[in-house]
Amino acid sequence: MKRRSVTAAIGGLLSGGLALAGFGRKEALAEVPQSGVGGGMMGGNGMSDMMSRGNMMGPMKLGMELFERHAEIQRATEYLPNGIIDATVSSNPKTAGIIQAHVIEMYDRMAANRPFNYMMSPSASTMLQNATKYQRSYRLLPSGIEVTETSDDPEMVKVIYAHAKELDRFAKEGMPAMMRGMMGNKM
Repeated sequence: MKRRSVTAAIGGLLSGGLALAGFGRKEALAEVPQSGVGGGMMGGNGMSDMMSRGNMMGPMKLGMELFERHAEIQRATEYLPNGIIDATVSSNPKTAGIIQAHVIEMYDRMAANRPFNYMMSPSASTMLQNATKYQRSYRLLPSGIEVTETSDDPEMVKVIYAHAKELDRFAKEGMPAMMRGMMGNKM
């Protein structure tokens, strides 16, 4: 599946026939590479780190809003030999903006070497801990975001795949999928 196919698949998922106006035109999309800077292990503060004011005002707050809006979110993933191209969109402009803000916040945290224990997503915690082991970039879409995540490390590719599948469950099921993730039942 080609990049255009992933986005076309998302276009077909949107209710009401919302068109991804401007897809493929440079002026309609912004591509921002995120190098794998930082790294190091998480502080090990568990729940207190996850619930800190900085996290509750950023990725945790946005993540919780997305769980509440999960029925408005559509996803399509292309699995590559070394990673994924993944589009997450919503026909609701507010939800689309939250999706974009959440991804950008998480990538900014990795670029600034500010990991934390993201207990609701075991795969995200692993990705935050290993930011230097994979490359990531995103493209803003009119109704969401497309991310590309790749690695030369086969173990990291498995984590990237697991994260895409985890996000699929989050979008499909909402809070029950998150609770299973926190309990360590699925990655």
